[in-house]
Amino acid sequence: MTGTSIFTLVLTGDVSVKSAQDVLGRLKEALAANAAVALDTKDITQADVTTVQSILAARKKAAATGKALTLAGAPGPKLQAVLEGAGFLNPAQPAAHFWTAHT
Repeated sequence: MTGTSIFTLVLTGDVSVKSAQDVLGRLKEALAANAAVALDTKDITQADVTTVQSILAARKKAAATGKALTLAGAPGPKLQAVLEGAGFLNPAQPAAHFWTAHT
């Protein structure tokens, strides 16, 4: 564990369904080795609903194990487009604040 420091996991390139297993693996590794992980999503070039589901599942798993998964800043433009298009930013959505806390 890294104590109170926050590890930044940078997601880049295509993180859509095509690479979902890789993204989940990276999230699992980061959370196994760190008490707090922040995701940097600004350099994502391709995302889809699978990306959002993977991040939300990792966030839930982190919370269940006493760890934290946050965003390092506002979602990158590609992830932002998916969030908007799929309705994840609607204030009625349970995780809306997770995505908008930095905006």
